[in-house]
Amino acid sequence: MKKPQIPMEPQLTARQKLLPSDNLCKKLAEKYPEQFVAWLFGIQAETLEIVKTELSREPIRADAAIQFSAAGELFHIEFQTSAKSQPPLPLRMLDYKVGFKRIYEEQRIRQVVLVLKDSGEAVPETYEDEDTLHRFKVKRMWQEDPEELLPYVGLLPLATICQTASGEKLLRRVASAIAKQQVVQERRELITMSQALAGLRYDRNLIYRILKEGDMLEESVVVQDWIQRGLEQGLQQGLERGLEQGLEQGLEQGLEQGLEQGLEQGERKLVVRLLTRRFGKLALPVRKQIDALSVKQLERLAIALLDFKNKSELTAWLKHHTKGRD
Repeated sequence: MKKPQIPMEPQLTARQKLLPSDNLCKKLAEKYPEQFVAWLFGIQAETLEIVKTELSREPIRADAAIQFSAAGELFHIEFQTSAKSQPPLPLRMLDYKVGFKRIYEEQRIRQVVLVLKDSGEAVPETYEDEDTLHRFKVKRMWQEDPEELLPYVGLLPLATICQTASGEKLLRRVASAIAKQQVVQERRELITMSQALAGLRYDRNLIYRILKEGDMLEESVVVQDWIQRGLEQGLQQGLERGLEQGLEQGLEQGLEQGLEQGLEQGERKLVVRLLTRRFGKLALPVRKQIDALSVKQLERLAIALLDFKNKSELTAWLKHHTKGRD
């Protein structure tokens, strides 16, 4: 049976474009359709197809449509930051249902609306007009249990706006879960999306502090590796020195010196890497100034760099602190 084609979308005007938070959620649904379907509809499926052309019948348009051909179902997910919309949400959901049904006559159409922000307004779950009655599912994110979303990588950004007694603890759990992801680009995307969605509910200073820390966690594995290498190098040096100066004295001095060198090397490399990510490749004179810093100065620079807005502030800091070793 030949698959019916959905008409391509016309260009949208600025007024018709979706809100940033809606766009983020739409991207998540397109990237992790299996996880959204598992959470919202309780179906475990590995072969899902994103209806990329969506359903477009101006002036209303659908967000995400996910097809599960093997089961003869189409899942429609709509993201809302407010109960208010034009046309009204219930009418839009009815129109989507009819539009999809005209194209996929033999498939079951299942709909859910995810309301992202509590505006204090009632969110209807039905459309009624004389003899017409249409029902759809509504999930209010601030009432949802984050435990249901945290196991899914693609739902971590949405978990930030779930029900919780402590927003700080929830954001830290999300940051910790993101930090465990192996692919660097995926971690960065998830952190960016989590920051944006969490902004619907929390103060930006809290968000930046916690999720920024989560981003820094990707460096911790590298730092541990550097420290471990320093310790191993120190142990080796200690053993060699122990053969020359006496086993007991050599081990004690060598291990102590090697540990100190390893920790300093790891901290220096971490500071350079963070500055490079912030401002790009560092000039050779700047690298030499950093290499000349003491351990205490490195610790101060690691804290100060979080507040640097540009390279000029970094240069000024180095100029001030390399006048004398403190």
